Amino acid sequence: MATITEDYVSFETAKLLKEKGFPLPSINFKDWAFCMYDKNGDIQWGCYSSEWYVRVTLQMAMKWLREVHKLEIYPFHDAIQENNNWWYRVELHTKGCSVTEHESDVIYKTYEEACETAIKYCLEHLI
Repeated sequence: MATITEDYVSFETAKLLKEKGFPLPSINFKDWAFCMYDKNGDIQWGCYSSEWYVRVTLQMAMKWLREVHKLEIYPFHDAIQENNNWWYRVELHTKGCSVTEHESDVIYKTYEEACETAIKYCLEHLI
């Protein structure tokens, strides 16, 4: 059986998330040890400083974009081809309607790669 692991945004995307206002976790005695990137992109455990970046899962970043900025990311698979090819679409949802903001013209080998690229696109171009 395959091991299932969490997928995290890259260090560069973590920096963008912080710049765009992604909320830092609150620190209390119960959850003092959490995973962060330091200013060099290395993974660290423990309390954070202003030079550290939250190590966010892809799902957390996508949920924040959806709930706070009304941007939804839709990775989709090309089921017609035998290769495992993925694309993505970003939609902006306002007042009951959706507008496609961007659709990738690049083929990604994994779902996670498509998600990471779409998150980065939203942070760089739409927020």
